[in-house]
Amino acid sequence: MIGFALASLPTAAFADANDDVPPVTNAPDGEYAAMRGVQGPAGMFSARLVLDINLSDGAVGKPVSIMPDLYYSVSDKLQLGLTHSGPMGWQTQPGLGLCVTGKDNGCPNVYDNIGGDVMYGLVFGDTHLSLHGSLFFNSFDLSSTSVALGVTGKAHFTDKVALLFDPKIAIEVNDRDVFDDVVYVPLELELQVAPKTQLKLLTGILGGISHFGDTYQVPVGVGIVQNLNKHFDLGARFSFDNLLGKQPGDAGAADTRSVAVLLNIRS
Repeated sequence: MIGFALASLPTAAFADANDDVPPVTNAPDGEYAAMRGVQGPAGMFSARLVLDINLSDGAVGKPVSIMPDLYYSVSDKLQLGLTHSGPMGWQTQPGLGLCVTGKDNGCPNVYDNIGGDVMYGLVFGDTHLSLHGSLFFNSFDLSSTSVALGVTGKAHFTDKVALLFDPKIAIEVNDRDVFDDVVYVPLELELQVAPKTQLKLLTGILGGISHFGDTYQVPVGVGIVQNLNKHFDLGARFSFDNLLGKQPGDAGAADTRSVAVLLNIRS
């Protein structure tokens, strides 16, 4: 998928020394979202709030969590973030961020993770490509910290169809004898079905590098995001969180499920 996206680079423009990047579209923020890049323009503050609910077999509502991600675009090329959703973005399974259902209902702690995020834009045009680095404090109790390095990109096939990809490797820095390095590759096929409505087909792959064949997970889901006005989007997704991956024990492929409600806020 990544190679396919990069194949369109001849029609893309590499960033030059100045910080001004021509806009993809002059439509109001949120409209024609498939046409846009992967970062906000200079001066934009944005927040992504996700209410994530477990629907897995025998554990409906256990847990429920709220994951706030905050971003500020220092320039057209540099974006900084404070995140809770983890490397899979809004495909993250419930439990991260603010876990509100208690220890008896799937929450190890009320609050146990946070991340710092930085993106630097390299390529703009029919393909967008940014360097993407993150520092994740995965668990305060378990002292698990990782540094994730990768790229975020978006290949525009038409004005209404785009592929968003965000591959990264999270390298454990605290206790490597206990915690494995993990590869994350979230993918979103974006379909602009109306000027303010975007349909997303969601998938990807993640797994521990040392025992990837025994730990890999492949989610499959669908999402929709509706632009309300210049400052707000509202969305929802439903996912089978490991439909095509390695199943632990005698678990069924469709047993692990979740639903999420999304609110995007822009300055």
